[in-house]
Amino acid sequence: MDRELSVPVVRVPLPAVHEFCRAAVHAIGFANSESELVVDALLTGSLRSHPGQGQGVQQLPRYLARVRAGVIRPRAELKVSSTAGGTATIDADRAAGSIAASRAMDVAVDLASRQGVGAVSVRDSTHLGVVSHYAMRAVPKGCIGLAFTNAGPEIAPWGGTKATVGTNPWGVAVPTAESWPIVLDMANSTSGKGMVRWFQQAELPIPDDWALSADGQRTTDPAVAMLGTLFPLGGPKGYAMAVVVDALTGVLAGAGFGLSCFALDHQDVGHLMVALDISRFTAIEDFMSRITRLIEEIRSTPLASGVDRVWLPGELEFDRSQDRERNGIPFEVAAHAALIALASELELDSRLLEPIG
Repeated sequence: MDRELSVPVVRVPLPAVHEFCRAAVHAIGFANSESELVVDALLTGSLRSHPGQGQGVQQLPRYLARVRAGVIRPRAELKVSSTAGGTATIDADRAAGSIAASRAMDVAVDLASRQGVGAVSVRDSTHLGVVSHYAMRAVPKGCIGLAFTNAGPEIAPWGGTKATVGTNPWGVAVPTAESWPIVLDMANSTSGKGMVRWFQQAELPIPDDWALSADGQRTTDPAVAMLGTLFPLGGPKGYAMAVVVDALTGVLAGAGFGLSCFALDHQDVGHLMVALDISRFTAIEDFMSRITRLIEEIRSTPLASGVDRVWLPGELEFDRSQDRERNGIPFEVAAHAALIALASELELDSRLLEPIG
């Protein structure tokens, strides 16, 4: 049993996690033609995210509950319209966000291949997981990918005390000549409730720029933070970015936004997927040469005291995923137990979740 930030975790081999995830997604009711999109998105979350962030395969019990409640339709009928001028809109029909966002980025890449730029908005979707997963779908096609989504209200307007906008994450993926792309993946809060909960389990105080109490005061007490709102990244800057992402997703797509997004019975999440065909702007060889030079310049910067290297955006997550492919996926103990219970409920082989060691 490992420990991360003094919270016990167990590790399960990646091939077994993959097999379990595929079986569970099928048992939950997703169609074969779409199920791999759900599986791929969940595995990306488990490979690249800190276990305290709550992303990845450990979301499966929540997905089952949402399917049973009618919040997610596992066999939704997505409708694509308005594909003129490099744009399109998709009505997701309450599909899993991973299906809707994957299809949207695929359409955006196709539009970009024909017109240089593709932008696709999505309405009536649901939680999509790690937003950069969809930006990265554009990279093998020679595109820069941008992905935006809104979420339920967790950030108060700057100077307010009531959560009104979501963390509204966004991601950008840029091809490089390295074995990994440059990847930005960020919410517009300093941290999320998942990491606050992680510190609570570790019986540690949180930094004072992570959350506000219910009356709008900074707090280092994770229990108080869980009842309050999240602190916007960079103060008013993060709040402003969250508002803009809500406008680019929920408002533009005709989906839920602000207080109406992520309702218990109807999430109505909005996404925006954008692809930029690099070859329409510059020769791909020239782009790769220039992005390599940018990486080299960043890496050659003098290091601060106590620092042994500079990381490029997405490089740490790539290294983390490589380690987990070799050494297993870490699950917090309660999350692992919930997956064991899910296996029993769905009559799946729980031995696939057997921890290493």
